[in-house]
Amino acid sequence: MLLGNYSVNAEGCERILAQVEDDEVRAASSSTLRTRVTDAQWACSSGSGVVVRALEELWSNTLLLQADAAETRIGNAVAGVRQAVNIISEADRAMADAAGASLAQLQSGICRAPSLTGTR
Repeated sequence: MLLGNYSVNAEGCERILAQVEDDEVRAASSSTLRTRVTDAQWACSSGSGVVVRALEELWSNTLLLQADAAETRIGNAVAGVRQAVNIISEADRAMADAAGASLAQLQSGICRAPSLTGTR
């Protein structure tokens, strides 16, 4: 369907949204980041513990919060795009149904059997 100068392919959008929702790379990236922070903490554990605590604060107060916020934004974006595509698709179907009904009504008026008036 055309939208302004754009063509919206509902099926294509749904496939892309499913890919975004099912993307395992994001979860793996978050897990890898956590592992790397833990590795850094372990590597620094022989010291006074200041670096270990700083790394834990970095993880808890920044990295984890930002990762969670990004996941929320991605989820909201997917839901918003899905809702917009559904609205466009429903409007397209409604317009097609209305056009079909108008055409049927017009054709029924044009294609009526002629009526004969008067007698001979």
